[in-house]
Amino acid sequence: MTIKVLGSESAGNCYLLESDAECLIIEAGIRLPELKKALNYDLSKVVGCLISHAHGDHCKYAMDYLKAGINIFASKETIEEAGLTGHRVFRFFENIFPLGSFNIKCFPVPHSVPTVGFLIHHPFAGSIFFATDAAYIPNRFIELNHILIEANYDDTMLTSDRAVGRHMSIDTCLGFLRANERRHIRNIVLLHLSNRNSDAEMFAKSVQTVAPNASVWIADKGLEIYLSKYPF
Repeated sequence: MTIKVLGSESAGNCYLLESDAECLIIEAGIRLPELKKALNYDLSKVVGCLISHAHGDHCKYAMDYLKAGINIFASKETIEEAGLTGHRVFRFFENIFPLGSFNIKCFPVPHSVPTVGFLIHHPFAGSIFFATDAAYIPNRFIELNHILIEANYDDTMLTSDRAVGRHMSIDTCLGFLRANERRHIRNIVLLHLSNRNSDAEMFAKSVQTVAPNASVWIADKGLEIYLSKYPF
């Protein structure tokens, strides 16, 4: 299984969890032609698209995805705010729900609009944590194999207070990592870095000190990472 980053910024967010047989899309913030190209123009393997919240950089092209035959999964609030309609729109379930070989659990995170993170389990990749556009993570987790988490800004670099209270700082990200079990983590991917208020190299080094046995990545467009719950 691989994760492919098609976008991780205010201009548009989209990630693929892809195996030979299946693909789960997270976020619908990039144009459909770009998504199709990343999937070699084969949408038949797509089991669905998860949307975390109603901001345009995460859901702007959801209706285009729907028209292309992709099922969209989002919260009631996101569906209403984004104006998503049709028989391919599904509300998140309260409990774990399956999409193909993926089992998904949603959890709320604080942002300026109702937002959720995802805990995704796959029999080969293991447990995948995903959270972006969150001021902090209110939950703790065990036996995570891969963490995809926002590290938007550094307090000392802020040129305005726009990010505060809406996005996750690198210090908050590090606090989350320290508060959770880390012995099974294989990969940590830092999402949605601010163009002006972040330092990718410094962020990666800081995370590496907290999780020295994990591979640390910055979610630049075009990044592809092999995901497995096994160490080798």
